[in-house]
Amino acid sequence: MPSIPQRLKLLDKQLAGLPENSDPMLISEFDGFLAGILVCPDLIMPGEWLPMVWGGTEEDAAPVFDNAGQLEKVVGLLMEHYNATADDLHRGRYAPVFDVDPRHDEILWEFWIDGFEAAMQLRPVSWAAMLESDEDTQIALAGLVALTEISRNESRLSKPEADDLAENAPELIAHWVETLNAWRLTQHSAGQPGQPEPSFGKVGRNDPCPCGSGKKYKKCCGSN
Repeated sequence: MPSIPQRLKLLDKQLAGLPENSDPMLISEFDGFLAGILVCPDLIMPGEWLPMVWGGTEEDAAPVFDNAGQLEKVVGLLMEHYNATADDLHRGRYAPVFDVDPRHDEILWEFWIDGFEAAMQLRPVSWAAMLESDEDTQIALAGLVALTEISRNESRLSKPEADDLAENAPELIAHWVETLNAWRLTQHSAGQPGQPEPSFGKVGRNDPCPCGSGKKYKKCCGSN
């Protein structure tokens, strides 16, 4: 992986240290997942998506974290990247995080798109609203969907078309994500369902849970 912010290096180390039976996202996968969460037409609160990052969605699964301190540290790093990504989108300087195969210096955008697709699956009906949007937004959404199909070897494009799209994916992804975010903000300004991204600070055990439940973090998402 190329040079990444220190927060992501720390997060990568924390996720890699989770039990072997856990299934956390890769950093590039989480970055794509986060992009999908942020540009989704509907606001998705952290309490819903946070457990998906560390693979803690099964109710009867063994505890992923050894103690509350470890959980707080991971959540803090995740939310720090959430806030930084939201700020980058707001400033029009979004830059996706990709893994790179050092053998051929090949950008592995597939992990990023897998994460983005996971976010889309949380609100499939909401994304459908973009199909009736302006042409640029439709092109951006169709392009990202086409990349998910290429990643799954289910592309309906001809081989030359799929190969060309895959080759240019690293440059296209950032532009398409910013296009979707611009549409979402326009809808919010017009009083439509889209909402601006909230900003969440570091979450302490006795702070209100960022999922919006009204409970303390330790008695809500922090109890997972």
